[in-house]
Amino acid sequence: MLKPRKLLQLLRTSIVYRSSFIVLTIALCVGGLFAAVTYLWESNTEQELVKNRMGTLLSTVENTVSIACYLSDANLAKEVAQGLLKNEDVASIRIFSSQQVLTNLQKNKILPNSNPLMANLKTELLIERAIYSPFNQAESVCQIELKPDMAFIRAQVNHKARFTALLLMLQALIMAGAVVAIVMILITRPIKTISDRLHHLPVNANTSLPLPSGNQQDEIGQLVRDVNTLFSKLSHILAEERDLRIQHQIGEKKFRAIFDNSETGIFLLKPNGEVISSNPAFLRLFAIPHDANNETIKNSLLHNLDDYALRLQGMLENAMHEDQVSSEDFELEVGLPLQKKWINLVISTVEDNVLQGLVNDITERKQLEESANYLAVTDHLTGVANRLGFDKAAARLQFEMHADLVQSFYLLMIDLDGFKEVNDQFGHDIGDKVLIHFTQLLRGIVRKTDFISRTGGDEFIVILKNIDEISKVQEIADKIITEASQIIRFGDAIQIKIGASIGINFADTLDYDIAKIMHGADEAMYQAKKAGKNQYCLYKA
Repeated sequence: MLKPRKLLQLLRTSIVYRSSFIVLTIALCVGGLFAAVTYLWESNTEQELVKNRMGTLLSTVENTVSIACYLSDANLAKEVAQGLLKNEDVASIRIFSSQQVLTNLQKNKILPNSNPLMANLKTELLIERAIYSPFNQAESVCQIELKPDMAFIRAQVNHKARFTALLLMLQALIMAGAVVAIVMILITRPIKTISDRLHHLPVNANTSLPLPSGNQQDEIGQLVRDVNTLFSKLSHILAEERDLRIQHQIGEKKFRAIFDNSETGIFLLKPNGEVISSNPAFLRLFAIPHDANNETIKNSLLHNLDDYALRLQGMLENAMHEDQVSSEDFELEVGLPLQKKWINLVISTVEDNVLQGLVNDITERKQLEESANYLAVTDHLTGVANRLGFDKAAARLQFEMHADLVQSFYLLMIDLDGFKEVNDQFGHDIGDKVLIHFTQLLRGIVRKTDFISRTGGDEFIVILKNIDEISKVQEIADKIITEASQIIRFGDAIQIKIGASIGINFADTLDYDIAKIMHGADEAMYQAKKAGKNQYCLYKA
């Protein structure tokens, strides 16, 4: 048997014992609480049931007692009382009137309540009922008093409550035991196994923990894999540190090998931008022939960054006078034929009047950024702008209005009529093809300088810039409606007919609110729908 001190030590140092102790303690507390509540609830319920049963008993003999009282027949009253006493939960019966006691029988002595949990169960319970004449329901002829056998009732309540409480406690303990077993088998035992293996694990390049059986795909398996990854990284770090020490010992020879074979362009330059020396990567990045003369290499940086002379001068001054590391991205055209390329240039001070430069080709990263920006503002299905693209176009349009590049514009809110039925009848694949088809129609109708976006499922917005006459806008809207209403065929079996409802709003002031312009166009579009669909409507403020 474990001593208290040993048990406390295990609780502090062992997850198995600590978690088991906590779960069992909670289960006992919760089970005990529910058992006590159930015990009290059973006692209250049983007391109410006693009242109901006693009332039912009195109702069954009420007519007979009425006759006995009316005739003052003590024998009949006694027989009724004896019949009631045959019930185990009846202790005494008393039938009496104002003139006499017809019968007074009792079974046994009523015992006081000795159970502290059942203090709310009364030690005595008296049920009285007035008995009326069988010939006159308004004339009371006697009364009957019935006392339940509280000792018997308490015994029954105790039996039921103890049984229910025992079941609850047993259920809580079984659940707690199951939880403890699951925690031990699925969590603590694998963790302890990992801990023991880790404690005795040798440190070498091939150090790794084996995956516990059955935990390959769960969090414990992930933990082991992460530990192994950490070991691997530490091993690589140690190996790199050893390599660095070797490289430091080798000195200039090793540095020259790195300098010559690096993918990063490394060069030294003067404060005026003239290149003093460079590695092969520098020449490759600026498309300079390896046999180029010293004059070409000396002026290569100034020549290739001639369009960014002020920015380059600022970098040189920051590095030279402010002792700052300057980094800038530049877009160049180098080589023959000319190729566009993005480079990242870093300039820092290494010694008096000598600067160091690093240059890397970041063309791929810039292309990925541009691609990501394009995807962010483009609807992937139709290829036109999405809602974010519309918001950016709206901001750009406001700038153009203030710069007097655009004097006015019309905003067309377009909603496809019958598109929901297409999705319901033919599925979303056909619905997507219809959206693509309609987008191509829009591109063929509006100018390249106009703007198209898909802001919802079948909702499009078109912005027409610098159109002076409303008749031209109406002509465009009519053409969109006409083209949209043409039958769309997908193979021989599928023929689809949709329509377009268009709301049009106009803006020609600098203080316009794009949200209000959209709201007005939206209202006009719904007016077109109410008017029969497949038509346009101009917004009138």
